Amino acid sequence: MNTIQPLLQRGLNALDPWLDAIFPVATALICAKQRVAGYSLLVIYLFLRLLQRSDKEPWRWILISLLVVNAGLIIEDRDFKPGGPSDYLAIALSFAAGFQRTRSQWRRSLAWMALSVIPLLAMSVAAGDKLIQINSSFTGFNINRLGFLAGLLSIFSYGLLLQSTTPPSRILASALLIAGGTEAVLTQSRAAIAVPLIAIAIDQAARIQWNAKKAAAAIGACAFIAIATLNSWYGETADYRNRVGDDNRITTIRCWISNTTESPKKLILGQGYGKAARAKCGPDEISGLVKRDKPLSHAHNLYIQLFAETGMVGLALAVGLTLQAFQKAWSTSLRSPGFTERPLITYLFLMAMVATWHTMLINQVLVGYSLALLSAKASGPDAEGETTPATQPNADATPN
Repeated sequence: MNTIQPLLQRGLNALDPWLDAIFPVATALICAKQRVAGYSLLVIYLFLRLLQRSDKEPWRWILISLLVVNAGLIIEDRDFKPGGPSDYLAIALSFAAGFQRTRSQWRRSLAWMALSVIPLLAMSVAAGDKLIQINSSFTGFNINRLGFLAGLLSIFSYGLLLQSTTPPSRILASALLIAGGTEAVLTQSRAAIAVPLIAIAIDQAARIQWNAKKAAAAIGACAFIAIATLNSWYGETADYRNRVGDDNRITTIRCWISNTTESPKKLILGQGYGKAARAKCGPDEISGLVKRDKPLSHAHNLYIQLFAETGMVGLALAVGLTLQAFQKAWSTSLRSPGFTERPLITYLFLMAMVATWHTMLINQVLVGYSLALLSAKASGPDAEGETTPATQPNADATPN
C-alpha cells in the first residue's frame, strides 16, 4: 500500500487539470436523457476527487466509504421523485471534494464548469417549443431545475470574467455569460432570469465608490426595473399562471409551517425528510389549492423545507452557516477583488428562497463543489495538479 499510494496520487495530480471536464460531459449526457450515465460519471468524479490527498487526509476515506455505500441511491434515475437524504449527502460529498483547493486550481475549475452551458444551450435551441414541456422535454426536467442550472452557470461565467486578464479570456468568459443568460431566458424561469442579475448587480454595487448622485440614480433605476418586472409578471396582460403558481406556493408554504408548528417536538426537531409534503400538505390535502397540470407538493423554499424537516435546530444551523458564508465571501472579496465567492453565495442564498437544490444531481454536485470556494487557499506546496500554463485548459484566463 505504501508503494501504491504515491503512484496513485501522482496519477491523480496529473489528471487534476482535466478532471473537471466531466461537468460539461455529464451535462451533455443529461441533456440527451442519458441521466443514469451522467449521474454515474458524477459519482466517479466525486470518488476521484475525494481520493486525492487521501494519503495525507485520512478523513477522506470515511467520505469515500459513504459514497461507495450510497452510490446506487445517488445514481438512481429519480426523475421527479426526491432521492431522500442522499440529496444532502451529494452536496456534502461535493463540498468535501473541493475542500481547500488552491485558487489557481479553482480558476481552471470555473472554466470547465462554465463550459457546461454549451451542451445545455445547444440542446435547448434544438428542442424549440418542447423545451418547457415536461413530458416531452429533452431532459425530462421542468423549468425550475433547468433554470437553476442556467443561472448557476451564468454566475460561474461571470466569475470567470472577473478573473480574465487577456482579450481572448475575456471574450470566452463574455460569450459563456451571454450563453448562460440566453439559456435562462429560454427556460422562462423568472428566478433564473432575475436572481443572477441581482447577484451580479450586488457584486458590482460593492465595487463602486458611492456618492449621493450615484445612489439616487441607482435607486431610481432599480425602482423602474422592479415596477416594469412586476407589471410584466402580474399585470393585466401577464400570464395568469404566474399568479396561480405563486398562490399555490404560498398556500403550500403556510401548510408546511403550520403542520410543523402543531407540536413542540415537530417545532424543535422537525418531521424528517419529505414527510411534510406527503402527510398533510400534498396537492390533494390542502383545501382551496388551485389544481394545475402537475400537482404542486413542494414549498419551493429551501429554508422552509429545512424547517419542516429538521425544525428550529436545523433552520438555525442553516441560517447561521449562510451568514457565516456571506461574511467569509465578503472578507475574501476585499482581499482578492477578482475572486468569485460573493456573487455565488448571493445567488445560492436568493435561489434558496424560491427553489431547492434537489432531484437534479448535476445541480447538487455543482452547488456543493462550488461552495468549497470558501475554503480556497492562496497557494500550497503540496497542491495537486499544479502544472505549467501550457498544459492547463483556458490558461489565458489565469489572472496576474
